[in-house]
Amino acid sequence: MDKPFDYSEVPFNFGLCAAESCPNAATCLRQMAFKYVPEEVIFPSILNPRIIAKTKGKCKYYRPDTKIRLAKGFMRTVNALTLCEADSFRSRMIALLGRKNYYLKRKGGAPLSPTEQQRIVAIAKHSGVVLDEYFDEYIESYNW
Repeated sequence: MDKPFDYSEVPFNFGLCAAESCPNAATCLRQMAFKYVPEEVIFPSILNPRIIAKTKGKCKYYRPDTKIRLAKGFMRTVNALTLCEADSFRSRMIALLGRKNYYLKRKGGAPLSPTEQQRIVAIAKHSGVVLDEYFDEYIESYNW
């Protein structure tokens, strides 16, 4: 059973949608988040109603309310590297994620998107690392 929606997980700059009559409203993450705005939030960030009125059929701001699988940490992969490959792997990862995010995401301080996961696995395999699991932990979260 899924836990109830937690508005505190909504990113600060995530745009909400108040269009209840939209055909996608039942499965739209923006609409769902709007329904759970707490009273303390006086001015929530909402999609311009004029834009909503012009949208016919497919909305380019639609976000599905399904959760995605995010990974946290890839120390398992780092520890499987040979000493010869470690520097090359680290350099390629820093080029991919940036220095700060490499160290943050390596230890699980921030989640890795499915795209980042695929790239990390590809770099690890190119470095000669073949594992059953490349990441330390997985979580389910909305694709904000």
